[in-house]
Amino acid sequence: MTRYLFCTLLLLTALLSGCATQMDVAINATPDPDYRFDRQATVLVTSTGGSDENALNARYYLRDMVNAMKDQGFREVFTDTTLPKNHAPIKMTITLDIDSRQVTYRYTATEYGQVATSTTTDCKKNKKKDDRLTCTSTPNTTYGPVGTSERTGYTTLTTFTATARDEASKRAVYLLRASSYNEDCQAAKVEAFLVQQGLQNLNFQDRVQRNYTVTMPEGYRCK
Repeated sequence: MTRYLFCTLLLLTALLSGCATQMDVAINATPDPDYRFDRQATVLVTSTGGSDENALNARYYLRDMVNAMKDQGFREVFTDTTLPKNHAPIKMTITLDIDSRQVTYRYTATEYGQVATSTTTDCKKNKKKDDRLTCTSTPNTTYGPVGTSERTGYTTLTTFTATARDEASKRAVYLLRASSYNEDCQAAKVEAFLVQQGLQNLNFQDRVQRNYTVTMPEGYRCK
């Protein structure tokens, strides 16, 4: 069993629980239909050159990407720390990027308050005015919806991206992006979950576009 498959089993049994029982995932993956993916050639897996935080987060999953590539039939896959000194020319470089950022959205919220349901009328004789009746009406109310209002919400968008480039032409030949919105879970746990989902959908033959929900195991905690 490869480390990638072992990590997948661990994620499915213990990664996320408690706060969220379901995780929404969007997968978009596109290979260049005219590119020949040589499974015998040397492939380098590295991390993005962006912010230090993103780069370090991505480096945490380099070996998972290596193992996923080997499961796809690629034989000579290395990270920059495992690449042999006398290696064959690198045919393709895969760069990993992980990003978590807060985003805003607008939504319509229902406002609640006291709503009139009926009226109670109480009449009394006024002895000072020829016993004429004086009536007082009192509304009866209950708590319920009284209207709507536009509000701003905040959530976290986490994205895992793997971009493969041909070393000779420097053009992108494969792009995998897995993303999810979440308000409750730790960023690191969502990142690990997205990497696992993304690598499960690794496909160098066909385009993949999926939106689905994963129901997490009982006992899952995401805090």
